Amino acid sequence: MTTGERIKMLRKEHNLTQEELGAKIGVQKAAIQKYEKGTVKNIKRDSLIKLAQYLETTPEYLLGWDDTPSNIEISSETDFVKIPVVGRVAAGISCFADNNILDYEPVPKNEVRGGDQYAFLRVIGDSMYPVFMEGDLVLVRCQSSVDSGSYAVVTIDEEDGVIKRIVYGDDFIELQSINPMYPPRRFEGEEVLRIRVFGLVREIKRKF
Repeated sequence: MTTGERIKMLRKEHNLTQEELGAKIGVQKAAIQKYEKGTVKNIKRDSLIKLAQYLETTPEYLLGWDDTPSNIEISSETDFVKIPVVGRVAAGISCFADNNILDYEPVPKNEVRGGDQYAFLRVIGDSMYPVFMEGDLVLVRCQSSVDSGSYAVVTIDEEDGVIKRIVYGDDFIELQSINPMYPPRRFEGEEVLRIRVFGLVREIKRKF
């Protein structure tokens, strides 16, 4: 991923237009366009520092010197990073806002490289039993779409995020539970717009 691609990705994650980001760091919209297209090879030091500040990352990450995801806290052990444990996933709530982060959980650094954002979400309920049990922490790679058949964290309308197996059809999306006590929920036609994918489930962490 190039510096421009990183700037563009983080700008969109922060819901900023090019003009808004430019205003924050004291440059014109055209400058942000050039940064993202890569036509400016050496961004001025002051601008780079301000970009990192407003995009909540580091200059090293923007330059590609460190491809650890921007929302990850470095652990004191060099082989690990700390992933935020979020309290909830819901429409309109940033998972990485300070008041939504409950804790941090260490994971091996080589499992979360590449610039994507990750979060842990705690399982509530038994709809995904026995694969996912209440109290488990699931590691989620934040992305807005997943392949059919994947386990994903999704939101439905204004409800909090839930873990489901997501299956796509020609004109429907079906959310499937593992526990047979919970029937599949199918959304057809315009109803599919009620669903928002938050991320792909990558790992389960269970403590005894």
